Amino acid sequence: MNWSINKLIIAAILLALLILTVWLPNALVTPVIALKPGQQHQPDYIIRNFTVTAMSKLGRPKYVLTASTLVHYPNEKSATLTQPRLIQYTPGAPAVYTSAERGRVYNNGKELLMTGNVKVKRGHDKGAPAGEITTHQLRIVLD
Repeated sequence: MNWSINKLIIAAILLALLILTVWLPNALVTPVIALKPGQQHQPDYIIRNFTVTAMSKLGRPKYVLTASTLVHYPNEKSATLTQPRLIQYTPGAPAVYTSAERGRVYNNGKELLMTGNVKVKRGHDKGAPAGEITTHQLRIVLD
């Protein structure tokens, strides 16, 4: 009787090991997301020495965005930037200069995420003191 209980316990342990052997590799593998044709994360264009200037309704510059490289991804409707530099102009105030190691433009070009050694500098004038900020990440709404 004792011998048959031991056989039953050993059989249960072997069955549990067999189930784990089949289940565990599948549980540890990250599923691959199947993209439809045209949805691959591949750039459709790359621009080197990129510069864009946005103008106000009065024809004055609102901001100037430059980067050493812009890579556009159509599946996300976004672009990555290398060494982005942004100059923002506000009438009656000093310009604000922002630089970073990397950037990402998204939300139809209305938002910019700058990352990696982000520096923001503002000049001084009679009504506003100069300032400088350093951070690792900064989100900027452009419009």
